[in-house]
Amino acid sequence: MGIPWLDKGRDREGCDCWGLARLVYREMLGVELPSYDGDYVSAGEQAEIDAAIVAARSLGNWHLVKTARSYDLALFRHGRHVSHIGIVVLASGLILHMMGEDSSKIESVSAPQHWRRLVGFYRYASRT
Repeated sequence: MGIPWLDKGRDREGCDCWGLARLVYREMLGVELPSYDGDYVSAGEQAEIDAAIVAARSLGNWHLVKTARSYDLALFRHGRHVSHIGIVVLASGLILHMMGEDSSKIESVSAPQHWRRLVGFYRYASRT
């Protein structure tokens, strides 16, 4: 927690939401996720991020799950685009995420600002 927000950031110096997921997977699980930093201009480009998420899901590396567990990813809509990701913490309804230009933090997925935008929980194929 407390990692600062940085547009297209991919390390402890700063991250966007996907950069934070990559960092957690690398440091905690030893899994190197793709960067996708060339797939969108900035974290503000919702349609480009949505397209990158759709493409990643179509590769079969991520599986929709009904019950989340630690390190699953929670996908969220921002407006009409799926463009935000949080990492499930301890399967307890908490997510670690990076929102806007704030630092990384843990919040409840059931909070109104999150729950109504939740698309689903996804598990990386090597973890199923």
